[in-house]
Amino acid sequence: MSLEKRRKPKKTKKEKMLQDSSFRRDDFTLLQEIPKKIIEKPKEAVEKPKEIKEIPEASSFLDELTEIEKDVLEIAKNILKLKRYDSEFEIDSETQIQKYPIIEKLYAKCIAKLAYKKGYSKNEIFLGIRNLEGKNWIVTNERRTKLEILSNKKLVKILDFIRENPGIHARDEKIKNELNITRTPFLKHVMTLERFKLIRSQKIGKSLHYFMVDVPDELDKFRVIFLNPLIPKIIEEFFKDETVSISKIAEIIDIYSGTIQYHLKKLKELNLIKDTKNQSGKKIHLINIKLLKEYNTLFKEPDFTRLLQGL
Repeated sequence: MSLEKRRKPKKTKKEKMLQDSSFRRDDFTLLQEIPKKIIEKPKEAVEKPKEIKEIPEASSFLDELTEIEKDVLEIAKNILKLKRYDSEFEIDSETQIQKYPIIEKLYAKCIAKLAYKKGYSKNEIFLGIRNLEGKNWIVTNERRTKLEILSNKKLVKILDFIRENPGIHARDEKIKNELNITRTPFLKHVMTLERFKLIRSQKIGKSLHYFMVDVPDELDKFRVIFLNPLIPKIIEEFFKDETVSISKIAEIIDIYSGTIQYHLKKLKELNLIKDTKNQSGKKIHLINIKLLKEYNTLFKEPDFTRLLQGL
């Protein structure tokens, strides 16, 4: 019997042209060959999106503090109302604390109330104050502690709103409709929340967009572009038919073709869509399936699992 090695079959022209792990499935089936019923009415999602964790009760945040930090915080609640302090609390020892008059007052009050009653040393009290600053429980230019912020119904409502609307910007109509406040007070409140490191902002384009502080920032730009309801529609049309023309999409979603072309350019820059040719030489647009899956593990909207179900 011949022991001659079998030659591995050569890849077809079709496979060579369409293979791309980020944009294609392993079987290289054209998207338009997937039955429409699978695309339009999936039974279940491919991957269940992760829920961005909800804001717990204010008191539950205290679990991260030591007993001495809790005691110092209780005193700070009244002391900080007297005056704001201007600089970050960055000192190495309690001997330098006089640089910060309001913190010096807090330090003296804590010694008077806690040193004898609870047996804390001056150094322990100093470290307690410094740790509260480091954990953003007391913050420069704020007369409130983080516990007071998390107990404020209006601020908690804004936190919930940002959690439900990641990437929101100050000019969004939702702010007026759902929070019943205008842009100026909204900006004032988010500045406070950002100082306490409860939210973060990201400048994308000309606007600041707001996210919960625990949301990773690598997908921020995708979240922002998907806030435009036209983008998911464009992606869906290319997903259903990779050969569809710009003019045909414009006709389907009733929008000027130049607008489609503008958004398509942005999608290509973000590596969400790329152009190639199929085996017959016709230009097609491929969707970056991997990025859409990653996006839906973090953000619920828009939900692309309906389209991805057919893969």
